[in-house]
Amino acid sequence: MSEETLELKPSILPPQYPSKFYSFDRSSGVKYEVKTGERSESSSITAVPSLRPYDAEGQQTDGGHGIPDCPDGGTQAWLVVLGGFLTYFATFGYLNSFGTYQAYYTEDLLSYRTPSDIAWIGSIQLFFLFFGGMIFGPMFDAYGAKILFIPGTLIYVASFMFQSLSKEYYQLMLSQGIMFGIGDAMLFYPTISSVSHWFDRRRGLALGIVVAGSSLGGVAWPILIEALIKRINYAWAVRISGFICLAFLVPSIFMVRGRLPPNKGKQADGGINGQVIKDIFKDGRYTWFVGGTFLVFWGMFIPFYYLPDYGKSHGMTATEANYLLAYLNAGSLVGRVLSGLLADKLGRFNISFLCALFSSVLLLALHRMDKPSSIIAFSVLYGFLSGGLISLQSACVSQITSNIAQVGLKIGLMMALCSLVALTGPPIAGAILTWHQKDGEQHNSPLYWDGLINFAGVIMIVGSAAVGWSRLKVKMGWRARV
Repeated sequence: MSEETLELKPSILPPQYPSKFYSFDRSSGVKYEVKTGERSESSSITAVPSLRPYDAEGQQTDGGHGIPDCPDGGTQAWLVVLGGFLTYFATFGYLNSFGTYQAYYTEDLLSYRTPSDIAWIGSIQLFFLFFGGMIFGPMFDAYGAKILFIPGTLIYVASFMFQSLSKEYYQLMLSQGIMFGIGDAMLFYPTISSVSHWFDRRRGLALGIVVAGSSLGGVAWPILIEALIKRINYAWAVRISGFICLAFLVPSIFMVRGRLPPNKGKQADGGINGQVIKDIFKDGRYTWFVGGTFLVFWGMFIPFYYLPDYGKSHGMTATEANYLLAYLNAGSLVGRVLSGLLADKLGRFNISFLCALFSSVLLLALHRMDKPSSIIAFSVLYGFLSGGLISLQSACVSQITSNIAQVGLKIGLMMALCSLVALTGPPIAGAILTWHQKDGEQHNSPLYWDGLINFAGVIMIVGSAAVGWSRLKVKMGWRARV
């Protein structure tokens, strides 16, 4: 017996496929993989259908994979992950530390403003970050990463310098809110979309590592910002933070890049028009997942804003309360990487649903957590569970996207819709607190926090149900790994 390989129709193969391993039948739309076998009297070498259908250009079209011959590793792929990690540390990680500014502004710079007013600054950041997906997601599809990364870095770092000069509420709204949010969005979308170009089977892990950068940043930034404000002053604390971010972003400019060629001017493949968007939302899996994410995000970010105030109202010092954000993001760091690993093995939709459900239940349990030790435990566990939500949302959308050229657009549409809840969630929570304060409730009274906890927890439970339904629409049966 001898071992051989068989070549079939190499002239019609796309250049990225080795001719001695693959043959593509244009008439049937099926790519065939030529298997090596043993020749005997009763057997011969045959061509068998590949597990993944391909279109007439040899591109994958099913299963949400959508990436032709995806490397799932290699030097350049992991450099993209490293660049994404650095980017998220400097951007999303810094955004996660807004609770530190919320507490500082409440007591010092903007003490004449209500908690709801101050929360609008952070909400504006999130709004422009999420809504920017409508613009910067398709721009990445059309032009690639670098055209967004360079101006995005300049705008982002400039927002720190303007924030350091700001004294009034409207000045902070413009610099720390609007300018910061736009710069962050210009860096966020090329990063998350580029990773999807390089990874398929290991996409959950790759995205988990990237988004873990924001968790590590969320651990470091609150401690660093508070220390700099105390030892130097507020203005220089902000400037130094900006210079540190610049040092992280400059190497990322050269590391983060897409693998597929830009899709400029090809509306049929990835451009924005009304029919394309309508067709996207005809996919019930996508629509239910986006709707569930919309509701989950409405409540999920509220603890990131108000947890330090909650700690102080239950006997913690200002420094101890500020460290709650570090504990939360430390838990998130582990949760984002571990959820990525589990998602690749057990299913991305499965893990997303479980993270959403358990996060909402834990948030409602905060009613009974009024001791410093229990509040610290809540911070770590909530960070762990919510971290999986943040790291897997893009992986889930990519999984149900048959046309990889539209992945930036579909992620952008989801984030743009979520921008509405990012804009309104924390201010609504602040208004609830102000309402209780007007009723004479004290900060350390359970009733003072009940409305905020109920609003965030209940809305997250409803969102979890929608995410669960989207998972069933991908594939029925709870044992399925989807």
